[in-house]
Amino acid sequence: MSYYEQVAEFHHQVLGIESTAPTWHTPNTLTERVMFMEEEIEEFVAATSQQDMVKAADALADLVYVALGTAHQMGLPFDEIWAAVHKANMQKMRGIGKRGMVYDAVKPPEWVGPETEISAAIYASAS
Repeated sequence: MSYYEQVAEFHHQVLGIESTAPTWHTPNTLTERVMFMEEEIEEFVAATSQQDMVKAADALADLVYVALGTAHQMGLPFDEIWAAVHKANMQKMRGIGKRGMVYDAVKPPEWVGPETEISAAIYASAS
């Protein structure tokens, strides 16, 4: 089972949330999901300042879990979306980008983004 499928299982079993077709939720629900992700980022920041590897690992896993849960609640076919983003990322090259970081990935001139494949996955799951 993929991570996404595991989170969907949790949503079904514990929260009673079924998969849906791709949909936008109310602004309030989306704000709550953003706040939930921000909370996990704050926990990661706190763990890094304490140099607590266990808390940092837990915060990262929780952040991914919440992000995947948000995708599930929105009815997004996340495994397909992930594959499209990964494919596009694998076309990048190591270099110093706009962030100025030594370990960064930059888009070569022939780079093709994942938007077309993401769009196809979303629309296929909506029908």
